[in-house]
Amino acid sequence: METDFKLFLWRGISDALLIIAALYLQWWLVLICSCLLFFVFDTFVEIFLAALFMDLLYGSPLSRFGDFQFILSLGALCVFVLLTVAKKRMRIYTLN
Repeated sequence: METDFKLFLWRGISDALLIIAALYLQWWLVLICSCLLFFVFDTFVEIFLAALFMDLLYGSPLSRFGDFQFILSLGALCVFVLLTVAKKRMRIYTLN
């Protein structure tokens, strides 16, 4: 029971730091931090929330993408799929 609380606490702290990073850091630094946190926790879906938050704050429709505004969110989805496949193929995570 105590380990669940510690995991919940660490996950909450990392989420808060990721949102603060989304406010003050550049998009590629937030993406790198999200990728690192993806390997720390079992499933880190907060990568979508951070990308959506940054798209809503700073995103603007780009004509080269057909006036699609959520480019970073789409990129986060691609990174999530790639990292999930990579995580399943890693030796460390297949032992669980």
